[in-house]
Amino acid sequence: MNGRVRKILFIGGLSLVGVIVIAAIVLAGIYFLSPKSTPKYVAHRGYSRIYLGNTQEAFQAAANMGFYGIETDVHKTKDGVYICNHDDTVKFADGTVSADISESDFADLISKPLKNDKTEEDVYICTFEKYLEACATGNKVAVIELKRDFSAEDLQEILAIVDGKYDRKKISVISFYYDPLLLIKSMDPSVNLQYLSETKDDPIFDRCLEDGISIDVRQSILNKSMVNAFHKAGLTVNTWTVNKKFDLNIVRIKGVDYVTTDVFREDRK
Repeated sequence: MNGRVRKILFIGGLSLVGVIVIAAIVLAGIYFLSPKSTPKYVAHRGYSRIYLGNTQEAFQAAANMGFYGIETDVHKTKDGVYICNHDDTVKFADGTVSADISESDFADLISKPLKNDKTEEDVYICTFEKYLEACATGNKVAVIELKRDFSAEDLQEILAIVDGKYDRKKISVISFYYDPLLLIKSMDPSVNLQYLSETKDDPIFDRCLEDGISIDVRQSILNKSMVNAFHKAGLTVNTWTVNKKFDLNIVRIKGVDYVTTDVFREDRK
């Protein structure tokens, strides 16, 4: 390699380093200097960093902390009991798995402790009523995810349970299913509704803007223009599941109103 080639390579290397340094400075400026929103924090399935999610223990722990709201996932058993569980089936400590919740009786689901990789204690399925009681004792917003395409009758039952245990004005109902959200809106337009999505350019977003329904989206698809569009329509944007400080700052730069998280602020790394 002659001297001229070495000189060209050296200059090229310096140029590349310069570009990298400038890019780093720009990104750092965006990260540290950009205006950030001050979102409200929602405990994902209760305080699920420490306790098994969707259990009474997780809900009560979150109720005693500084969260704004507590999120849960609602199913209906075969015999008409509304319970909190993420999946369509229930996993038990003995290694067995229930049939689909919609095909299972509540007595069978409550009869055995759940598979629990968080604490040493036995924990059991939590009813929707017990979840609402925890939200009420901690004065937290109840963020209720509908895990099924519930019928109008089911939704009336859910709202009746809320009325018996809590304050309907303090709930948010969220779902990947759009029709139940529209049904609730027709029953009570005052209920806060959020459409769940993890699909970039979801065509339902346009319907949300038309129907006045807010959104709750996976953080990986969140962008500033999406947030601006919903804010312009007087609607709000929630994002999930944000557990790291870096990710939190990024979604704050994008202007979110709510952040669903497994951890409390002081736990972030």
